[in-house]
Amino acid sequence: DLRTGETKDTFGKGILECPLGIAATSSGEIVVADGRTKLLHVFDKKGKQLRTLGEGLLQNPFGLCVDGRGRVYVADFGAEAIVVLDGVSGTAKKEPLATIKLDGHPVDVALTIKAHIVACVHKGDKHSLVVVG
Repeated sequence: DLRTGETKDTFGKGILECPLGIAATSSGEIVVADGRTKLLHVFDKKGKQLRTLGEGLLQNPFGLCVDGRGRVYVADFGAEAIVVLDGVSGTAKKEPLATIKLDGHPVDVALTIKAHIVACVHKGDKHSLVVVG
């Protein structure tokens, strides 16, 4: 409840090891970036794990967002890249849809209304927003 701060439900125990980012799909699925398992975990509205994404493709996923087509944009801190995965198919993809290399470590990512990718990037003691597209 937003007024009282009362927790409605808890899930992901025993599955998530180091959750760093979270996003929801248009169908209500919840996608969580886990930095330790190096996976994205997809849950349904009730908290049941449906699938994982990114096996062997992610080094250290942090923030993420999902577009209207179900593509998941992952700020991969370790790879210094935004990795785009197909999140709706539920099938294991051997290759990402796209990998956008950055000059620094992305910690979060968002999409603008015109589908530009915006990433928060850390490089040493310098921090910036990078717009792609």
